[in-house]
Amino acid sequence: YGFGAIRSVQLVVDPPAVRRGQHATLRCLYDLDDSPLYSVKFYRGLREFYRYSPGQQPSKKIFPFPGINVDASLSDNRQVVIKNVGFGLSGNFSCEVTADAPSFSTATEHISMQVVELPDSGPTLWTEHTRYEPGDVLRANCTSQPSRPKAELTLTLNNMVSIPFFRSRSLQVYTSHEESRTTTDNLISSSLTLRLHLQSSHFGTGLMPGLGGASGSGGALLLRCTATIGKLYERYTELELGVPQRDPIPARGTY
Repeated sequence: YGFGAIRSVQLVVDPPAVRRGQHATLRCLYDLDDSPLYSVKFYRGLREFYRYSPGQQPSKKIFPFPGINVDASLSDNRQVVIKNVGFGLSGNFSCEVTADAPSFSTATEHISMQVVELPDSGPTLWTEHTRYEPGDVLRANCTSQPSRPKAELTLTLNNMVSIPFFRSRSLQVYTSHEESRTTTDNLISSSLTLRLHLQSSHFGTGLMPGLGGASGSGGALLLRCTATIGKLYERYTELELGVPQRDPIPARGTY
């Protein structure tokens, strides 16, 4: 921060993660300690795009910047509103506050804005068969809906054992492959493919002690795929896979 008349400056983005196409508000919160304001300037990177100077006419000035469409009617000496935000605006913003005479002290604060597009629904979960027993090979695929940033995928079996747990126990019976695909709309879809050689310990009736419930599930396999994007998004889809004497239950999840 600067010295003299400016006590503090804080820059916040509302909402914290902006969905593509929505408006973003950058709020510059400052305390001038009873000194008059000379100017507030907003920057994208090193380039100024909005300025408020109460001693000038007009007090609001907008400087052209590709991808930034300022709503002048909602912008003032404390905030600037950007309409129809695109992915290209993810990155660093700053506000610079300058007090008027006699100090003309200046303080600047920075923040990083994240522009996102969240999936419309939960992930898609597929298995090669609907019934399994010990000795079978479980082949499955989980694919997230397109988003930006991409969703992170995890697979769990019987609600409490993460799939990588089996890898540590038996390296020869577990393989997985994860890949991403970029759509024409510049979104990213994640895909996780699993191949697991099933053993009796993988089924509900044969779980190892201390791993948690499902001992009364009649030997069924509950496979779940969870897609997450930080703290912004979490959805799952699960399949209950029957044993030969039991019918499978259709997929369910959060949408």
